[in-house]
Amino acid sequence: MKRILLFLAFLLAGVPLVSAQTTTPPASSGTVAPFDMGSDGSGPLPRAPSAPPTPTSPAATPEPVAETVPFFRYIVPADQMRLEGENGERAWSVYLTEAQAKSASQFNIGYQNSIFVAPEYSNLSIAFNNVEIAAPPLDSSERQSDLRFEVPAGVLKPGYNQFSIKYKLRHRTDCDLDSTYDLWADIDPERTFLIFGDAATAELSSIGDIRAVGVDAIGRTQFHIVAPGLADTIAGDPLLELAQGLALLSDMPNTYFTYSTSEPVKFASGVLPVYVGTPDELRPLLGDALPDIGTAQSARFIGTNALGQSVLVLVAPSWQRIGPLIDGITEPAARSAAMKDEAYSTHSWRKQDTQLLTGHKTLTFEQLGIPTQEFSGRVFRAEFTIGLPADFYADAYGEARLMLDAAYGPIVLPGSRLHVFVNDQLAATWPISTVNGAVLRRTPVRFTMRHMKPGVNKIVLEAALLTKEDAACLPGATADDTPRFAVFDTTEFVMPNFGRVAQVPDLWATSGTGFPYSRDKARIPLYIDNLSPDTLASASDFVAKLANAARAQIPVDVVHSVEDVGEGDAIFLGSIGQLPTQALRQTQISQTSRSVWTQQVGGEANYNEAPETTIEEWDEQVTAGWYNWIFEVEKYLKRNYDLSFETLRFLPRPDSDYLPPNSISMIIAQEPSPNSDGAWTMISAPSQENLSNGMAALMKRQHWDAVQGRVTTYNRNTGVIDNVGIGATDFIFDTPFSISNIRLVLTNWFSTNTMSFSLALVIFSVLLGIATKAMLTRYGRYED
Repeated sequence: MKRILLFLAFLLAGVPLVSAQTTTPPASSGTVAPFDMGSDGSGPLPRAPSAPPTPTSPAATPEPVAETVPFFRYIVPADQMRLEGENGERAWSVYLTEAQAKSASQFNIGYQNSIFVAPEYSNLSIAFNNVEIAAPPLDSSERQSDLRFEVPAGVLKPGYNQFSIKYKLRHRTDCDLDSTYDLWADIDPERTFLIFGDAATAELSSIGDIRAVGVDAIGRTQFHIVAPGLADTIAGDPLLELAQGLALLSDMPNTYFTYSTSEPVKFASGVLPVYVGTPDELRPLLGDALPDIGTAQSARFIGTNALGQSVLVLVAPSWQRIGPLIDGITEPAARSAAMKDEAYSTHSWRKQDTQLLTGHKTLTFEQLGIPTQEFSGRVFRAEFTIGLPADFYADAYGEARLMLDAAYGPIVLPGSRLHVFVNDQLAATWPISTVNGAVLRRTPVRFTMRHMKPGVNKIVLEAALLTKEDAACLPGATADDTPRFAVFDTTEFVMPNFGRVAQVPDLWATSGTGFPYSRDKARIPLYIDNLSPDTLASASDFVAKLANAARAQIPVDVVHSVEDVGEGDAIFLGSIGQLPTQALRQTQISQTSRSVWTQQVGGEANYNEAPETTIEEWDEQVTAGWYNWIFEVEKYLKRNYDLSFETLRFLPRPDSDYLPPNSISMIIAQEPSPNSDGAWTMISAPSQENLSNGMAALMKRQHWDAVQGRVTTYNRNTGVIDNVGIGATDFIFDTPFSISNIRLVLTNWFSTNTMSFSLALVIFSVLLGIATKAMLTRYGRYED
């Protein structure tokens, strides 16, 4: 009996030992390890598998194994990414340090696709530097899925690496054109990242490594500047200069800034803390990690035990010497950006940089990044971008062309068509009217330039193809891979000559090219009522966006009095009640906004309760009279000839004062400067909180691209960005005088103001008749 009890006691004692030796297998290619929320709350961190413990004797107590977390980097430069249609490609560049490029790495992608996507016919193709690392099928319609793949050694390289996702989507059942709009796959930026096995790859060592900061879980690049002395008047100019330099160095599409006087934010992917100040200001924060600079100044990365990462430290004996120290960082960034004077930098969110066109230019699809390709689906899409200067002035006349080299097969029916979209607006339609297929050689597809703007312009070629097979839509028809359309890389985009004169106001030119501030050599007054972390963050966000658009650093001079502004270019930033009266008057913002707009309160919009009446009902009542034909005529002219009563004018209407409604959270307004040779731009909100939130929202690339007109508004509750159109403008000629340019400018102006053209034509005809009669009276032949 005693032997039995001893045996049972031995078995019970051995249970903990067996449990302690259980291990978790490492995640293999194509599978995902469990996820935990990171300690900073910024997003999911991959949990590294536990290592097997060292075998021990039954009497030994196993030591706890420390769980390590590898370094990882998010790579999607946006807060959301949707792959739409039957085919397409998304590609952009990711900068890696030398240590990251040499480290063993994995790639994780999270996605979910539409329920209409047929997984047996649909797939992704994931590649780094044109080396495919995976081609998984798309079979996750009910929930989000994660896939993880090994990145082969030698594929990644120090510096910029091109990442691309090509996709092919096919419908489960339907074959018509409308069904292609049901096809999509969402890539989750929070679950798409590179994983580096060596945690030391997180360290940065040189100023050039700032490009490797990358993005966070929602596609932003954050610079958190710790400056204990930021409230000093002398700190404003160098800190704003530093913000521009960091934005130019990182060259990312969604850069934003935060400030504090003490500890920075917690470290996360896409965040770089930057310490700026004197040794006395920084030593309480950095302790022994602060370098001993003596009487010199220093800009370097250091490691801190508190953060466990590299942080950038700029330290000098005084703030007077911090300015030159920052110049040493920003000037190389400005020179590097200025070298791209023939292109806009878009490689961090597109396949390649965008070429700048300053006049007549012909570019092939090969130069624009579109290869020769065949297509077997129903709606084919290919897109590219072109860049235009700040003084582009040809929105009312002239045509660009695609000289199309393409082919379509015998199964394609008449009624199919080609579309050209410019900045998401339909610009041209080319019908396919022949049977039995055709090969198109240098076939011109013309479209107007009315939707083009200064800066980066997106152009999409779309082919909508009809076939008898799609009309029948037999089972398995969507799986047919027989090519029915092809486009060749010899296709050309032809940009004609266009007028060159800048307009003020024009927020489109400001957001797209930084004009007019990009042309200034002297410092531009930037009015800020006080230097606080919030106002400096908003100002840094704005001037950094201008610097990226201008591809150059924009010198600014922080002022606190309107007397220091002058008569030329200027920027005003602050809550509406703190801005000078003169600034509101010059930018034509109603003075009443000081008392009315400040009543705005937060809260969510209520869309559940339907209004008792609608604008359509009132429109029907008001236009139901005998004069309804006037509105019908205008609709007819607009529909058939793209004319309206607004275009039938002698001169542009003058701008009236704008009063922001309480639903608006922030505005950007622009009008000519007092000397009429520049612009005054005002960024304002009812409160500093609204200003900070609005500016953070506009830092998204897609939102910044929507800034246009003379006033741009942002509604915090709905997220809607709206614009007030331009009326009268001042013209600024920055190009050398030429008769040809004046002719193009006048052509566009008369095309916009058609009644002035008609009047000028009548006057010219009368003068020609008078001159002809006078000449015939003097030199003509007379008969008796």
